[in-house]
Amino acid sequence: MSEFDPADFFAPDRLEKLERLREEGVDPYPPEYRPTTSVGAFVDEYDDIEEIDDETVHRLAGRVVRINDLGGIAFVEIEDESGSVQLILDEDTDGYEHIDELDFIDIVGAEGEAIRSNTGELSLHVDTFTFLTKALKHHNPPGQSELGDRYETRAVKFWWDEVRDPIETRYHLTRNLRRFLDDRGFVEAETPVLQNVAGGTDATPFETHLEAKDQDMYLRIATELHLKRLLVGGFEKVYEVGPVFRNEDIDVTHNPEFTMLELYQAYADYTDMMELTEDMVAHLVEEATGDLVVTYDNPLRDENGNVRTDEENEVLTEPVEIDFTPPFPRLTPEEAIEKYSADSIDVSEYDDEELRELALEKGGEFPGGYSRGLGIMELFENVAEYEIVDPTFIVDHPEETSPLCKDHREKEGRIERFELFAAGFELANAYTELNDPVLQGEHFAEQVARREAGDEEAHQMDEDFLDALAHGMPPAGGLGVGIDRLAMLATNSQTIKDVIAFPIRGE
Repeated sequence: MSEFDPADFFAPDRLEKLERLREEGVDPYPPEYRPTTSVGAFVDEYDDIEEIDDETVHRLAGRVVRINDLGGIAFVEIEDESGSVQLILDEDTDGYEHIDELDFIDIVGAEGEAIRSNTGELSLHVDTFTFLTKALKHHNPPGQSELGDRYETRAVKFWWDEVRDPIETRYHLTRNLRRFLDDRGFVEAETPVLQNVAGGTDATPFETHLEAKDQDMYLRIATELHLKRLLVGGFEKVYEVGPVFRNEDIDVTHNPEFTMLELYQAYADYTDMMELTEDMVAHLVEEATGDLVVTYDNPLRDENGNVRTDEENEVLTEPVEIDFTPPFPRLTPEEAIEKYSADSIDVSEYDDEELRELALEKGGEFPGGYSRGLGIMELFENVAEYEIVDPTFIVDHPEETSPLCKDHREKEGRIERFELFAAGFELANAYTELNDPVLQGEHFAEQVARREAGDEEAHQMDEDFLDALAHGMPPAGGLGVGIDRLAMLATNSQTIKDVIAFPIRGE
């Protein structure tokens, strides 16, 4: 049997202090402690009172960020999420006798009355001092050391505002998103994370195995097909905000686990989704930043679309203003290529083979086979996408780009799909949803052929979804939004890792 040796994990001097506390009858990890107020509320109550004459007893709790023990009297600063305050302990304080066991970043409780120190600093004169958590690692508190690698010892790095603030803003953004949709009659749903068919988009899934059924399973790459099953079941406006998983890149805009909003609305189409997207994105950005025009330090990219970094691997940027005021411009992929490509490429001047060669020259790939539509989209991704700054809808994609979307009612060979781009990356994707089960089955079969030709991201055949669709899904519009990427723009973050609390670390 393996044995656990604390000395292999924790600081020896702190382990010694831990042992002394226990020997002296102190529980360094008590089961509860209930503050009567937060540190910030305590400070607000007395901050403007120069001479305090109040015998109210307060109980505060927080992490130790400063210790000044003068012998017979000690000044200890504690901090919680609302603020910081000084504690004054003396020989009459119950618990002062354990001051030698106190370290930076310990968590303590203090009970006493508000006073002003001799220098006029608002303080709590402590009657009772309590260890709540004895920290067993050495680490300087915020403000007393450099931040360093913000992804190493990630839990500790939230002590720094520059790490915590983007995460907190992102959480508020998600809360406001739910309120926005709830107010418009959408119902929040929950769909399976573990699925027997990975569907809803082109992506490489994470595979696992379900022992109880002896069958292969996948972490979901999208929530689409199960939310559409809810439409079949009579739900007319549904959404889900939750994690999806794609076994693909790790870079400034990709993390293998990320958060998506997907929503579906019966009796709507992609034009309705455009209007909803404009209203929702503008609302969320304004709530997060206080304005519809935000300054974003846009990452610089090389001619292949790769983010440029300096010698210390820091992302090179230039400030741009992004205007989220609706309505957003609408461009076809061809119009975007001509507008944003360095040499103003007019796709109509190229025949199919010339277009293929041009797309390959610009970095395109065709693992499942080439078609003109795929050539156009590969060209767009490699010469235009990264040049888009203000939010812009790229509309009416070639039919080869999705098997789950309705054909365009006016444009042959096109589908009723849009993607929303800003600051050089995709924020949202939407369709007029395909609800013809025969056509859906044909599209799935085409996807299977693509997989057999080498495209590992192509859809699998989903017979259960076809069965649901055969029972009737109403006409509908669907929308997916990358929450992490939207949070990047709202917090001026240049990498997706800064808005994910615990990202997968990678180059």
